[in-house]
Amino acid sequence: MDFRNVYILIRKEARDSVKNWWFVLYTICFSALALLLLFLASSRSEIAGFSGFGRTAASLINLVLLFIPLIALVTGAISISNERENGTLSYLLSHPITKSEIFTGKFIGLLLSIWFSISLGFGLAGIAISIRGGGGDISKFLMTAVLSAILAASLLSVGFLISVFSKKAAKATGIAVFLWLVFIVIGDLGIMGSTVAMDLGIKQVFILALFNPTEVFKIASVLTLSPRFEVLGPVGIYAFKTFGREGLFYLLLSVMALWILIPLGYAFLSFSVLRREEL
Repeated sequence: MDFRNVYILIRKEARDSVKNWWFVLYTICFSALALLLLFLASSRSEIAGFSGFGRTAASLINLVLLFIPLIALVTGAISISNERENGTLSYLLSHPITKSEIFTGKFIGLLLSIWFSISLGFGLAGIAISIRGGGGDISKFLMTAVLSAILAASLLSVGFLISVFSKKAAKATGIAVFLWLVFIVIGDLGIMGSTVAMDLGIKQVFILALFNPTEVFKIASVLTLSPRFEVLGPVGIYAFKTFGREGLFYLLLSVMALWILIPLGYAFLSFSVLRREEL
């Protein structure tokens, strides 16, 4: 693999993201809403026992769950399918560049762009907290930002997997939006419905939650922010008592890492074996 080609593609994807008005609009909205949530949270004396940085991070969790999965899934889904549909992928491969270099450069470039949006939103909120003299543990605020970045990487990987198997960008976008609904909206309802219909125990419900990266992020974020594990509910209490706070946190990180590696690895292998006429 020629890392000079990878670097060129990373820069190209980053520049294209800046020129993409949908991506710019997402970044502006995420940053603006992060600041709005900061001022709304600051107007309350306490939110679930948090203050300062911790209170703001707790307020940002739902914003992260709304925006980051959507932009990561859609961005990843159109990354390769759009190039295939436009014919630019075949043109690109006519140059001295390999499919592995294209895949790596596009993924890293798009991931860095999404991370920039996350950093901007959290950064502006953090600066505003400091200016207003907010207190609290900044490490929890930073850890929430790190978990958000990991969530973005996992769902971007899922988006790339969609893109590899979709020849049309519109189809890939539709699948990505559907998965977003499954993860964010239907996910909670599905777990509750399965629990009632199948009479699942707490252990089975916890395992079921691990199959949803947004649920894993939510549990890990709350575990990071709150000293009281009771806020996680019966499932959280079971997991906390079974694995301990540190053990549970590392388990959740490991699951999120698998959500990055498995879809991305499968997408990479599938893309590598595609024949020229399939591109």
